[in-house]
Amino acid sequence: MAIPDWAVKFREKGTQITEIGGRYYLYRVKSKWDPEKHRARKITEEYLGRITPDGVKKQDSEGQVSVVEFGATDLIMRRCRYIIDALKVYDHWESILVMAIFRLLHASPLKRIGFYYQTSYMSEILEARTSPVFLSSLLRSIGLKRENTVIFLRHFVVEDDIAVIDLTTVFSMSGGIVSSVPGYDHGEHPPGVRFTLLFGLKHMKPMYYRFVPGSIRDVSTIRITMRESGIRKALLIGDKGFYSESNVSDLEKSHINYILPLKRNSDLIDYGPCTGDRSGFSGYFMFDNRPVWYHSSRKGRRVVFFLDESMRLEEERDMLLRDNGKEEFHEKQFILGTIAVITDLEKSEKEIYELLKQRSNVEQAFDTFKNVLEADRTYMRDDYALEGWFLVNFVSLLIYYETYSLLREHDLLSKYSPLDVLVHMSRIQKLKMRNKWVTSEIPKKTRIIKEKLEQHIT
Repeated sequence: MAIPDWAVKFREKGTQITEIGGRYYLYRVKSKWDPEKHRARKITEEYLGRITPDGVKKQDSEGQVSVVEFGATDLIMRRCRYIIDALKVYDHWESILVMAIFRLLHASPLKRIGFYYQTSYMSEILEARTSPVFLSSLLRSIGLKRENTVIFLRHFVVEDDIAVIDLTTVFSMSGGIVSSVPGYDHGEHPPGVRFTLLFGLKHMKPMYYRFVPGSIRDVSTIRITMRESGIRKALLIGDKGFYSESNVSDLEKSHINYILPLKRNSDLIDYGPCTGDRSGFSGYFMFDNRPVWYHSSRKGRRVVFFLDESMRLEEERDMLLRDNGKEEFHEKQFILGTIAVITDLEKSEKEIYELLKQRSNVEQAFDTFKNVLEADRTYMRDDYALEGWFLVNFVSLLIYYETYSLLREHDLLSKYSPLDVLVHMSRIQKLKMRNKWVTSEIPKKTRIIKEKLEQHIT
């Protein structure tokens, strides 16, 4: 709603007009440069009064209007009750929850958690301590009691789900992290630790995590993580760099199923079916409305070979657009669009391909961890604080995927992301007028999303 001219004339430099319930209120504001987001951030400093055609009328403290965020945190508190109940294994669980929520909504560092808490309705319903000194101490206390974290994490282990395991690197900017050492792929990157994640494919949610020193990238990490979590059956869908004879042998000894892509120059791959017509393949299946050809062979272990026609055409086009594309094409034409995996699964080729493609769901979880939460770099001072930091960000990840599940239930994933929903819901505010809390008007787009998700916010 546009602010009428009679109200606009009272807006001076350094002030802002807010419309609430058809009335207009004047606030003093300022801008402060945010060095982390590289942009100015608006800060509301003081309530100046209600604007009327006769002027700005200052009110006493009883008549002042307080405005706080409500919609996003209300959705989280109602939808994520089982996560909140599991958090109660910790002392000061309220502070952990507050950190996790504002890490998700704002990728907030510890020093700004208190600000977001005070400007949210959560400050009315939770008794959280949010000073940076206290939160830093709390993170370290969490790390000192890994047994509590194991109890918390086991709430999210689902036995009938397919637990897919993957690892990523979190870079450390602090010299106090003993586990932070250069890994195999360190190059010019700073030292880091390995974040190990178990992800349930059936329910599409994170299950469990551990972190290990950055130099470790072998099966022992997976084996110990499974033992600690209580998970008896897991599947490793690796990347092309994980396959080795020793790793595969260790996986088999540990009874961990695997699907491991092979590098295209691997001696285990038979490209014979690609050199003629498609008669050399065992058959094909349809995936995303396109044909994928396949054949299996055994050289001690099962190797399944796929040819994705759509991917082949895309790679061929990209290659021919390069300066030396024609020569490169004649050299590599028979391997374009191919994927080969080594696996111990006795499932059909289509099922194996579908599982392989589901690795993108785990990669999406890591993408959320790194780009939404901005948790792939940390300044925690020691391993214990880092353990607490991972716990808070894992809770943020659980909340994110609970919102994802809500979108999936209503078939809205193609239209909105979980963060889209939370950002729009945060535009629903609570107003305190004459010591009584009321819900503000809801913007049109937020109201549409709320109705599509069948959320009743009062």
